[in-house]
Amino acid sequence: MSTSRRNKNGHASATHPHDTNEKFIRVRVRALEIPPIKDGLVIGKDAAIGGEAMTRTLRLMTNEKFDRITLKDDIVQELIVRSAVLRKVGRDRLVSFVLKRVKPIMTESELLMLDIEIELVIEDTA
Repeated sequence: MSTSRRNKNGHASATHPHDTNEKFIRVRVRALEIPPIKDGLVIGKDAAIGGEAMTRTLRLMTNEKFDRITLKDDIVQELIVRSAVLRKVGRDRLVSFVLKRVKPIMTESELLMLDIEIELVIEDTA
């Protein structure tokens, strides 16, 4: 005989008297963003997809320009960065930031997306 009771979310769930486990599923649905990279991507040296394949994919998905930066590192293999972001931040500064701040929290097999906030203050004294 099955009974009906309320789960923690207030939804009815059918259970059998001898069942001790309830199974729930929660799904978050979001629209796929094109391109799937906002500002940049840090690619680990053992990641499932490399920089060349990701760059080709981006070329097919968007007109936005991205630059590849190859690194000789034990964890980080490459960076793919929107050209507009790289122009504002600078290659050396971005690489230094990634190696100092991002590398310590990643593994060789990861792909980490970067959402970079840049604020420029421009003054004209003329």
